[in-house]
Amino acid sequence: MGWEYAQVHLKYTIPFGVVLAAVYRPLMSRLDVFKLVFLITVAVVSTIPWDSYLIRNRIWTYPPGVVVGLTAWDIPAEELFFFVIQTFNTSLLYMILSKPTFHPIYLSQKTGWGKIAGQILFASTIIFGLVSVSSGGEGMYMGLILIWACPFLLFLWSISYQFIVNLPWTNTALPIALPTLYLWVVDTFALRRGTWSITSGTKYGIVLWDGLDIEEAVFFLLTNTLIVFGLIACDNNLAILDTFPEHFPRTKGVPNLLTIIRTLILPKEKYDEERIQGLVSAVALLRKKSRSFYLASGTFEGRLRIDLIRLYAFCRAADDLVDEAPSVDDSRASIEKLRKFLDLAYEENQEEPSQRLRQYVTSNIPEMFHMALLQLPTYYLPKQPLDDLLKGFDTDLLFERKSGAFPIETTEDLDIYGSRVAGTVAELCNHLILYHTPESVPEDIQREVVASGQEMGIALQYVNIARDIKTDADIDRVYLPLSWLKKAQLTPEDVIQNPHGPSIEALRHKLLDRAFEKYNMAKSAIDKLPSEGKGPIRVAVESYMEIGRVLREKGPTMKKGRATVPKMSDIKKSVIVIGAGVGGVSTAARLAKAGFRVTILEKNDFTGGRCSLIHNDGHRFDQGPSLLLLPRFFHEIFQDLGTSLTAEGVELLKCEPNYNIWFGDGSSFEMSTDLTKMKKAIEAVEGIDGFERYLGFLQESHRHYEVSVESVLRRNFPSILSLARPEVLFNLFNIHPLESIWTRASKYFWTERLRRVFTFGSMYMGMSPFDAPGTYSLLQYTELAEGILYPRGGFHKVVEALVNVGQRLGVEYRLSTGVKSISIDQATGKANGVVLSDGTHLPSDIVISNADLVYTYNNLLPKTSYADSLSKRETSCSSISFYWSASKIIPELNAHNIFLADEYQESFDSIFKEHLIPSEPSFYVNVPSRIDPSAAPEGKDSIVVLVPVGHLLSDSEGTHRGLSKSGNSGGLETSQDWDKMISLARDTVIATMRARIGVDLAPLIENEIINTPFTWQEKFNLDKGAILGLSHSIMNVLAFRPGTQHSKYKNLYFAGASTHPGTGVPVCIAGSKIVAEQILKDSGFKSHQIPWAQDTAKSPKGGLDKMSDSSLTLFQGFLGALVAILLAYYYLVIAAN
Repeated sequence: MGWEYAQVHLKYTIPFGVVLAAVYRPLMSRLDVFKLVFLITVAVVSTIPWDSYLIRNRIWTYPPGVVVGLTAWDIPAEELFFFVIQTFNTSLLYMILSKPTFHPIYLSQKTGWGKIAGQILFASTIIFGLVSVSSGGEGMYMGLILIWACPFLLFLWSISYQFIVNLPWTNTALPIALPTLYLWVVDTFALRRGTWSITSGTKYGIVLWDGLDIEEAVFFLLTNTLIVFGLIACDNNLAILDTFPEHFPRTKGVPNLLTIIRTLILPKEKYDEERIQGLVSAVALLRKKSRSFYLASGTFEGRLRIDLIRLYAFCRAADDLVDEAPSVDDSRASIEKLRKFLDLAYEENQEEPSQRLRQYVTSNIPEMFHMALLQLPTYYLPKQPLDDLLKGFDTDLLFERKSGAFPIETTEDLDIYGSRVAGTVAELCNHLILYHTPESVPEDIQREVVASGQEMGIALQYVNIARDIKTDADIDRVYLPLSWLKKAQLTPEDVIQNPHGPSIEALRHKLLDRAFEKYNMAKSAIDKLPSEGKGPIRVAVESYMEIGRVLREKGPTMKKGRATVPKMSDIKKSVIVIGAGVGGVSTAARLAKAGFRVTILEKNDFTGGRCSLIHNDGHRFDQGPSLLLLPRFFHEIFQDLGTSLTAEGVELLKCEPNYNIWFGDGSSFEMSTDLTKMKKAIEAVEGIDGFERYLGFLQESHRHYEVSVESVLRRNFPSILSLARPEVLFNLFNIHPLESIWTRASKYFWTERLRRVFTFGSMYMGMSPFDAPGTYSLLQYTELAEGILYPRGGFHKVVEALVNVGQRLGVEYRLSTGVKSISIDQATGKANGVVLSDGTHLPSDIVISNADLVYTYNNLLPKTSYADSLSKRETSCSSISFYWSASKIIPELNAHNIFLADEYQESFDSIFKEHLIPSEPSFYVNVPSRIDPSAAPEGKDSIVVLVPVGHLLSDSEGTHRGLSKSGNSGGLETSQDWDKMISLARDTVIATMRARIGVDLAPLIENEIINTPFTWQEKFNLDKGAILGLSHSIMNVLAFRPGTQHSKYKNLYFAGASTHPGTGVPVCIAGSKIVAEQILKDSGFKSHQIPWAQDTAKSPKGGLDKMSDSSLTLFQGFLGALVAILLAYYYLVIAAN
């Protein structure tokens, strides 16, 4: 007995089934449940004999101890469950992807050569399978797969060929490809672990990739094709059933088996091609003129959806006939023709239009509207609402400026007009829902629902009028009641001349208040609708009322003749940035250049955050970063701001060599950008071919660098679907995200020494080289190819220059100004400013937090479960940093020096697993005065020693934050005794340097300043004192890293180390461009209005980040399939480990 096979389901199949079910649950209907149950039953019944044969003949085996032991027909229970869960998952994915599809328009009488070709293909495959089975040997398993699956596929193809080829590929290829690719990955892991196996001699031995036999790949491809083809066949039958009522009288609920069989045998010659083309025409009209209604109709199904489309196509056509007429007289004539059409249609009272009615439409109505009128379901719709709709059109025509006619005189007139043009349509929709529902609804409830539909329609029309005051004024129409205008001392001419005046805005709000009053009174009736209509109607109503909510809050403006919300390009908005770190300073300068009013609030009395300076008696120290890497981002931001580093007085000095790396035996290795020096140094350690392998490592690191810079550091990843971008997918396995830097380095360097030399750089990310993804070897590339730079005067010179540029652009800096909280307007659900430490409220339109992200969520915002989860995420390490004023120059030390521990891996384990200081730590020594003599008085050195240590532990872990109190016997003995750890760090550093470079620093230290994890936490609000924020592990990057925008408060954004793209000065500068452009675009800026070059920084158009109204392209679907592999691979590897 074992659980390994069961764990395959628990880890891989069930979680995705749960996700799919949760997504589709609001749209699940009884018909969907029927299809699921039917298909699962067929799958289980048809697969059991075949699978039982495989197991009994030992073609397919399970090692002892991997299954629980329960079997049926020799098939393990886990295998039986696989039949169910695969069918369930693939079916739900198909249903999700096909929900918007209107199936009747894909019916056709035509049968092309493709049907016969497919039948020949499947028949040939069956024959090949039979031959393979009869021959035995290596083709046995493949043959058994083919003779089992292909007869079903042949049958499904034969009965649904035309439907299969006509449907969008997103309904056919995509739901086959995605689960197939995912199950290929699952199967690979299972086969490699021996969870199940194929007996040698019964398979060809061909693999799709290492670990996946071709037979298994074909099996999952065919089974998912069977599932999807089966669902398509169901939808084909249902489309026939729903589209041709003359052959299949009105039915409600799930069709019976006899009816389904009748749809299968209905000859295509009996298809009503005119009806199909009429629906095609209706859908084309709605997609063009009322796309929102068409998409909303996708939540309905069957004949109800067909009739809703037919009804709204008539309304749309009637509206166009009147509005697009050449003159008012022609519009009136069109209304009269529509009245005559309705009179004739209801006089005959037939389901199908008579020849007389057809003749009338042909003679009096433009051809493009024929189908829309003739397919109106008048047989079971009341005539009065349609007559009232035409009266509403009459009202529209009364607006003639020459005669001064403005027909909406009173509130009652407005109600009547709203009832006629919108309440009527809502009433008719409710009639259709009640007519088609299988549920019996009492007559009094029906009357209440219809009446409430009228009121809801009026509410929606009020929102429409409020939105389009200017649009209507442009054509000399004013729908605001004259009595309202008179009370406000206005005339219709005033509205036409100035539709955005303050008094008119007040009337807009009055209209919206009345809309919401009617909405609130009518919305309870939605719950009394039958279940088939309740959810879809609620979705449609709420989406439209949201327009009213936006208008209430922001007011409208114009875009191509349509009222929309105001754009930032029209309104100069205020921004508050919390924190003057690099990310905040950079983002503020960018937004100021775009015209925003920006204020930066900083708790300390200096800018730069960790990128700041410490001074002591003529000595200058960089408090945080001391190596300038990825210089392109520094040059780029100044260029984007209209200046340059040189123009702002920043001089970059190149450090040569990059480092001196010291080992325990007293030897050293000099890292350099000089290839000649590197060749000599590497070959001295690794032999004659070592340099060639080094060049290979450099080439791989360069690839990591280019992909990361262009596809990660210049792109936002707002959702998981962002991973479907081609530049991410096509390079995924080229940047080695699932292998550690140590593993990648080990493929190029044979000695432990050089593996250490080329991996310690992971500490820049606050990670162990044994955990950091191999992608981060990009840091080695930028050091070895671009070199290490240092700004003369200290790293803060860069920040200082950005501050100066920002001030010239209008940024206001308020130092020594702490923020207590970000204030939230509960009515609008948006941030409306901040509350300072002294209780003062500063309002703003947009808030950006450059404070530590975990601190922001846990201390500046209302507590949430997401904030708690952030606190539990993997974080980077901390450091004990010593700033020593040396009484003399230490020539043995270069600008940058690394001292590596002999127990290399153990030292990292102490930091990242035990959160302590290693007994023998690796550490970094920076001597800024070596490259820039101004960093120390003449004849002296300034020395910074950074000793990586574990971050602070939380109280819940049985420890405290901060330093332990020595000698406090009454205190709790903790695992983090910082007094001892500081002493150990100091003593170890001095002893190590004495042993390796022959210099005793102890007597040369004139002054010492120390930053501990507690200092980092207190001074910079860094959660747990983690100096580099959240870790950059595989599940903490890209779309998995906290986003740059709050999920709920949409005008609250984040910058800095713990949000995307990540930590480090150049990365935070790159992030400033991402978040600034996100804010500009969210605020209505078009690409050409953004005041800096975007050729490399803009997000790609289309793709899966922003779905357009049009169908997905084949290329996008291919990307969708690939992202499924990516997510599956990430998930499976993590679960496996």
